[in-house]
Order: sequence, then C-alpha cells, then structure tokens
Amino acid sequence: MQLVTASTGKSGSRLVVSRTLTLVGGTLMPESTSYKLPTWAPRLQKSQIEQLYKRSGQGLIDEELIDDVGYSLYSRCLSMLEVRQAMLGQPLCPSCGNTAQLDEGADAFIRCENCDWLCPWALYKKSYQHKKLFAGGLTPFVEEFVQKFPATQSYRQRLVLIDNLIHRFHWESDGATDGRPGATSLIEGKMKDIMPFLDRLTYGDNIPPEIARTREAWRQKWDQNAWSKGKGQS
Repeated sequence: MQLVTASTGKSGSRLVVSRTLTLVGGTLMPESTSYKLPTWAPRLQKSQIEQLYKRSGQGLIDEELIDDVGYSLYSRCLSMLEVRQAMLGQPLCPSCGNTAQLDEGADAFIRCENCDWLCPWALYKKSYQHKKLFAGGLTPFVEEFVQKFPATQSYRQRLVLIDNLIHRFHWESDGATDGRPGATSLIEGKMKDIMPFLDRLTYGDNIPPEIARTREAWRQKWDQNAWSKGKGQS
C-alpha cells in the first residue's frame, strides 16, 4: 500500500530525490530501493573439465588447471551450502557474512542485526531459484569437498577429489540407487548433455587408478539408475 511521497533536496548542486514509500511487512520502504543480493557461483564449463582430464590423461599434473577447476567447484559448493542454509531459515547476509534473521509472514524480510542489511525474503529466494543450487542428497559430498580440497597439499589427490565429486549421485550416501546425478548441479548444461559428456571424457593411460575405478563404478550406477532411461533429463 502506498503511503506517502517523500522528497529531499540539497542546495548548491541541487540534488533532489523523490521516492514513494510503501508499507511492506510492517516496514516503510522506498519503491526505488535496490537491494543487495548474494552472488551465486555458476556451474563449471565443460571445457574446463575436458581440458583437465585431457592433461591428466597425458600424465601431466597441471597445478594451475587443477586449482582453476577445483576452486571453481569449491565456490559452487559454498553457494550450494549457503542456499541450503537459507532454505533452513538461516540465510547469510551478503554484506557481512553473518546469519541474518528471517521474519514470519507472507511479506517477510531478512534483516541483519550486525550491519543493518535487509531484503524481502521473496526477492532473496528468487535469487537462487532455478539455478540448480539445491544440494539435497549431494550435501555430504559437497561438505566433504569443501572441507578437504583446500587442506589437501597433493595435486594428484586434489584431482582425485574433483573426480570423486562430479561422479556422485544424490542420496548415494544413503544407499539410494536412483538419485539424480550430482554433476547436473556442478557442470553447465542439461542432464542429457552432461552424462554423455562425462562418459566420453578422455582418460588416457596415465590417469590415477582411483579415477579409473571411480569411472567404472559410476558407469555401473548410471546404467542401473532410472534417470538413465531418459525420462525427465533436464
């Protein structure tokens, strides 16, 4: 509901601002307000993954490339965990990083007591919807990667961690055999494009044996997975 039009003026340069104030969730807010929203890390490009496996298959430990892919995945995982926290009612403030308070009601606002940032909850939710940021049954693997990757000094082992993450399935840790492929949340594209892409990655003769074993196990799981039949692959 519109309540009042407020104008402010400043002599000299004559800076004038006119705004219509609207009552939203019990708070007077200017309609022209531009809210600061989180920036979510994007999914990785297929070219990044492809180049990594090509180099590794040649027996090359490309530290710069491993870090590029690894920390891109790391950022994506952090975004997924932040979205999970928000969905549990504990959104993080994009200004200071503290946990913000979530109001109740249809016109709820998020408010940060530490830095006074605020934002409509509906707008905050819209910022992460339809971006495949739902961790769901992939959460244990995402958390493990975030914990282990920066702490791992061996680049060979970092490569193994990357490979392990992108070949996981949702709810796999609970013993499920029909979970959605986790790669759809980590790599650009639709499932019908991502899965064939992973299957045809060039491994070569010099890939670490752990990665070769993961690939074979992944293929078996995918063959038995209901998603592999093509239904709903998006």
